[in-house]
Amino acid sequence: MKRISNILILIALIPLCAVASATAGRLGSSGLKLSRAGEDLFVTTDLVLDSLHLSGNRQLYVTPVVEGPGDRQVVLPSVLINGRNMHYAYKRGSLPKDQTLRYNVAYEVRRHNGKPQTLSYKASVPVESWMMSPEATLRLVVDTCGCGHAYGSSLGEPQPLDLNPAPRMRVAYISPEVTEQPVSVHEGRARVQFEVDRTELHPEPYICRNGQRIDNRAQLRIIEDSVRYALSDPNVEIASINICGYASPESPYMHNESLATNRSRSLAEYIGLRFNLPSERCTYSSVPENWAEFRELVAEASDITEKQRADLLALIDRPAYGPVDYDAKERELKTDPRFAALYRSKILPGWFPQLRCTQFAISTRLKPLSDAELDKVIDTTPELMTLNQMFRVARLYPEGSQRFNDVIEIARRYYPEDPVANLNAAVAALHRGDLQQAESMLENAGDSPRVWNARGVLAAHEGDFEAAARYFRMAGDLPEALENLKMIEY
Repeated sequence: MKRISNILILIALIPLCAVASATAGRLGSSGLKLSRAGEDLFVTTDLVLDSLHLSGNRQLYVTPVVEGPGDRQVVLPSVLINGRNMHYAYKRGSLPKDQTLRYNVAYEVRRHNGKPQTLSYKASVPVESWMMSPEATLRLVVDTCGCGHAYGSSLGEPQPLDLNPAPRMRVAYISPEVTEQPVSVHEGRARVQFEVDRTELHPEPYICRNGQRIDNRAQLRIIEDSVRYALSDPNVEIASINICGYASPESPYMHNESLATNRSRSLAEYIGLRFNLPSERCTYSSVPENWAEFRELVAEASDITEKQRADLLALIDRPAYGPVDYDAKERELKTDPRFAALYRSKILPGWFPQLRCTQFAISTRLKPLSDAELDKVIDTTPELMTLNQMFRVARLYPEGSQRFNDVIEIARRYYPEDPVANLNAAVAALHRGDLQQAESMLENAGDSPRVWNARGVLAAHEGDFEAAARYFRMAGDLPEALENLKMIEY
């Protein structure tokens, strides 16, 4: 294990505490120091006996005990404070052997009641890896019966060893790159009608040349209501509206393609003007012949025979490589004895009109907002924010604060595969001492220098300084890693 620079922890005077009824007054300890040199932990303190009154036949033991996670402990040599008679018994070696065997006595002193008296204590113990844990402490145990330190009481509060430099190591967040704004897509379908062989859109009721009455108000309202809903959030704007028109297989393929495309364009232009949207945000496309939905109708029809269903599906599924192939399919529907009667009675008048429909997709995104405005959005629609915007919100708050950590976690939750989001979540976890969470996040953080540095800090927290040094070196000339490496090497 690499040696760690000496760490001195000067702890203020521990409040004096009463010992058992066999004594009067108080025993105190001051100037407790813990230091590390090489592989040893040194403990020094002054035991203040000024206020302690100990009868001649009484004694007490003071024992430093290093304790850590999992009930680990190391017992250091003890101090034996004797009354007058017990002092002489100790010198003669006449104390009970079972009592003396319970303790490794490094210092024995007679208490001179009523006089100022201080005993300087110093001892060392080999450092073990578990002593690097933040839970590792040193406790002074007072035993007034010679029963063993397990039965004693604490003199003052346990003091953290604080041997591990990991809490002071530097690990930094990364500001994510600026990226395109995410979009939220709402899709729908409407059946906007057009006059036969015409592409003009009629938003109001209209009588066609053949006497047919067209009323598109209800179907246009479906699209318009969807646009209004998309704009109901004042922080949101329309990124794009795509109109896709579908035609039925009736008529030649090239003719259907022209009709479907121009009808879609008419509808896209109408929506753009209706909501004052730039033309580049209202796009259109088309499907000249809607064979896919035709197949669904055939497969689900309950009023045709299974033979008719099988023959129709075979025709629909036959490969087509261009307009000629599609026109051949339509011609076969009209003329083949298997289909002709069904085509005239059901397919043309009943099914084909259902294939002439419009699908629309409305994409929304956040408007340009200030960081303060984004701070409100992240609690309502975080899915519309970029990772960079989320980090900007986090920066509004002090690192390590509850709000800062909450925003960092929201970013990781909405960008679970992003290395930067995972690294920042790992850094936040390290700062709050959640090593398990940090390890989990670092698994998806990639292998950048900052990630190797974070892995080194995690290893240091766990007491694996060889691994920590290796990771810090893998981080190259990253300033944080170089500083961290100095903390665990001479």
